[in-house]
Amino acid sequence: MADLSVKYLGLSLSNPIVAASCGLTRQADQAKQCEDAGAGAVVLKSLFEEEIQAYIDSESVGVEHTEAVDYIRELETEAGVHAYADNLRKAKEALQIPVIASINAVSRDWWVHHVPTIVDAGADALELNISLLPHDHRLKEEKVLDFYLDTVGLVKKNTKIPIAVKIWHHFTSIPALVDQLHWAGADGVVLFNRFYQLDIDVETFRLKGGSPFSNPSDLSCSLRWISIIYGQTEIDLAASGGVHAGEDVVKTLLAGAQVAQVCSALYRNGVEHLQTMRRDLETWMERHSFSRVDQFRGKLSRKRSDLPESFERLQYIKTLVGQE
Repeated sequence: MADLSVKYLGLSLSNPIVAASCGLTRQADQAKQCEDAGAGAVVLKSLFEEEIQAYIDSESVGVEHTEAVDYIRELETEAGVHAYADNLRKAKEALQIPVIASINAVSRDWWVHHVPTIVDAGADALELNISLLPHDHRLKEEKVLDFYLDTVGLVKKNTKIPIAVKIWHHFTSIPALVDQLHWAGADGVVLFNRFYQLDIDVETFRLKGGSPFSNPSDLSCSLRWISIIYGQTEIDLAASGGVHAGEDVVKTLLAGAQVAQVCSALYRNGVEHLQTMRRDLETWMERHSFSRVDQFRGKLSRKRSDLPESFERLQYIKTLVGQE
């Protein structure tokens, strides 16, 4: 029988399929269902700074004194963080697989003040979901990069557990950013984040939400950059976005990922789909005579290419001419 075990963020996983941060991992009992279905690890649904802030704003309506508003903000923020920590403790008590906490925030103070509470609750690792969407032309790219790097540095000073950073793909040089994140203290990087999808209703003249789910075709972006980055840095790579089947997990591993995070496929097929994906991965390995994952990880990466200096150009040309 094939050995599916892998290492991610220094943690031992029974297999490389990770239940990503989403509504299906919100509560401890839901995380347990993911474990029972075959997940190698679970990322709890993110603690959102904006979600708590929206509740604070609603509670502050009619409050005129500045100090009173500040008091409500501090009280409700602490309540939200402690509720998340309590749920994390329950998950740790119920699960045998690694439980990864996730924080989605844009204010630097959040990382500094609230990470210790989550770490103390027993998280095996922490995923930093840095949601910084530049909307002002005066905000230069170097400032955006500095925000990411400074955030990682600050969090690293406040915790000893492994840290992964979930980024999106709109950067001038993703390999350079990943390398800088590594030197700033990150142990892993998740490629890529899926932000709120925007659409427009042409009849009502209103903005509306697009599909919240990924498609299998979305995986190509992660495959491209993981296959390029693999071997250039010691940081762990996790694929996210478009992982819908066991075959997709195989693709991410061939590109060089340590793990593949799954979300949309679980909404569409149920949490039990994790077991199907795990079984398909094992069947593929046995069919190709691989007994361990590390025997084929990165096999189709730039590092393993016969012409690494032409790797990206060759992929582009093959796409244009339809060549396998």
